[in-house]
Amino acid sequence: MRKAIAVLFLAALQLAFFSSCKKKLVWHDDFDAALKAAEAQDRHVFALFSGEDWDGRTEDFRANVLESNEFQEFARDGYVLLNVDLSEAERANVLLGEDAGSKEKEQAAQLQSTIDAKADLMRRYGVSSYPSIYILSKEGYVLSIIHYDEGLVSTSVLREILEEQGPSIAGISSAIVRVLNSSGVQKATAIDALYEATPEAGRKPLSTLIREVPSLDPSDASGLVGKYEFITAYEEALEHISEGQRDGVVESFVNIAENGHLGPAQKLEAYYNAAYLMALFGDSDYDRMYELLQKAQEVDPENARMEDIEHLMAMVSKFRDIMQQDEGPFSAKDMKDN
Repeated sequence: MRKAIAVLFLAALQLAFFSSCKKKLVWHDDFDAALKAAEAQDRHVFALFSGEDWDGRTEDFRANVLESNEFQEFARDGYVLLNVDLSEAERANVLLGEDAGSKEKEQAAQLQSTIDAKADLMRRYGVSSYPSIYILSKEGYVLSIIHYDEGLVSTSVLREILEEQGPSIAGISSAIVRVLNSSGVQKATAIDALYEATPEAGRKPLSTLIREVPSLDPSDASGLVGKYEFITAYEEALEHISEGQRDGVVESFVNIAENGHLGPAQKLEAYYNAAYLMALFGDSDYDRMYELLQKAQEVDPENARMEDIEHLMAMVSKFRDIMQQDEGPFSAKDMKDN
């Protein structure tokens, strides 16, 4: 009898041990490690972008949803979990006193590198609110974006949202497979299908693919080259401006308008963007701005953007007149030459 009881007790301990192991989910904090795990397990990545010690919402979301038994069961067999958390506590630990030693400085530098990598990742995915949930493919492409709100109080609500998005997620997943299994013009058209299927806020990670389109289809058989020349120029302009770099931004738009594969509407946008950026940067070459806007008018005169162009032309003309009045009969250049 004692032996039987001992056997039952041991079995109960084993069951408790395996149950506790089963309940424990692994949350990655490293993006590359999460993608490797997703590749190995052929799963999607459930990525939580958060600021737990400052955003005022992640803590409740974690307690009410992420730590629930229902979420454990939901996530265990379906996702690789990733939490990218921008912490105020981490930022505070980077700040050192004047008496900090070399080891402390080295640790602070490593921590700053980690913080910078998290911030770069959040910029790459265009994270704009916290917490946000991104469902990613194992390649790191965006399948779904769920911004937290007060209604997201349970796993069942989260599951409902994902079930509603199921057809969209399946469509994007299929588009990714077509991109990976094609080449040449077919790949260019597959990239376009993936771009259009992806939520607009989640298209940044497609940048590398987008830049491939012109080389995949050098003769523009797909008619897509101009579209992605423009998108690339626009993205690069935003990147340069955010980094405080202006050199070449205006000319990149002029170049694709005059030498690229753009249609009339795209050319108009390219000329308009070039003129707009000149004004934004405080360039005083109003003659060139006006010329670019005229080209925008001429290339697609029926475009709905004509009102915006005419408004900017009026402003440029006004500033040009003011500058000419201030210079008087002699231009600033003439005075300098004399």
